[in-house]
Amino acid sequence: MVNSVIAGLTSGGGYALLGLCVVLTYRLVAVVNFAMTAVGAVGAFVLVSLTDAGVNVLLALVAGVLAGALLSGLLGAALVRWFAGHRERTKAAVTVALYVALTAVGVRLFGGNTTGAHRFPDPFGEPLCTVGGVVVPASVPVSLGFAVLITVAVGLLLTRTRLGLKLQALSERPGTAEVVGIAAPRLAVGVWAGVGAVTTLVIVLVAPRLGGDFASLAGLIGTALAVAMVGAFRSLPLTLAGGLVLGCLEGLSSSLDAVQKYQGVVPFLVMLALLWWRSRREVWDTAHSR
Repeated sequence: MVNSVIAGLTSGGGYALLGLCVVLTYRLVAVVNFAMTAVGAVGAFVLVSLTDAGVNVLLALVAGVLAGALLSGLLGAALVRWFAGHRERTKAAVTVALYVALTAVGVRLFGGNTTGAHRFPDPFGEPLCTVGGVVVPASVPVSLGFAVLITVAVGLLLTRTRLGLKLQALSERPGTAEVVGIAAPRLAVGVWAGVGAVTTLVIVLVAPRLGGDFASLAGLIGTALAVAMVGAFRSLPLTLAGGLVLGCLEGLSSSLDAVQKYQGVVPFLVMLALLWWRSRREVWDTAHSR
């Protein structure tokens, strides 16, 4: 059971990073990006296709990350160009359509669940140390460290730098930001490209443990949204904690035969529980205000 929880920490770090990407996109460009993991999966499969062709892993990784960043930047540019003045629900619906389209194209190009599983490189799969008889793989500190680094770095960027202030102005008042001279479209596209690059790295990190087919990796958006909901699409530390807890719960459920077959339902149960809790809290707050 302890082994399962430690294995869950590896996935939890990846889940936290995916949730952070959802939160950042929402906070900085006011879009709930459902297409995010499909974009990351495209970049990841560019990497694995190049390594299968004999290209060096490091060069393939750079190419995959650039592909994810470019594709995400193009999608962001399209939303900025044609949907900048629309409501959040409209932009979210557009990303849902993009998710469906990218998943269909990805499955067509790289194969489905039974025919498209690929062997991803796993540079952090080797055992790092043994603690109390439990083998700790190198992927655990790597994923946790990456998640903490992103959380701290982004928090400092948003609160301590001029760029962070510009990004927050872009999210809250995009029209006003342009009036005062902030290059809103370019900043927005930069945010989209950065999120695409990070998402690709995360997908590559978790792919060896979560399956190597396109549909499964693109479907991680459900987990990412569940983690982002823990932080109410605003709090970076809570999103980080939510990803780690969700990973541990998933690892624990995989060690219990009675619930192992329902392991994939865990993120959706988290989402339902959070929606119920927030709806109840709103009712209580309304009752107390009276």
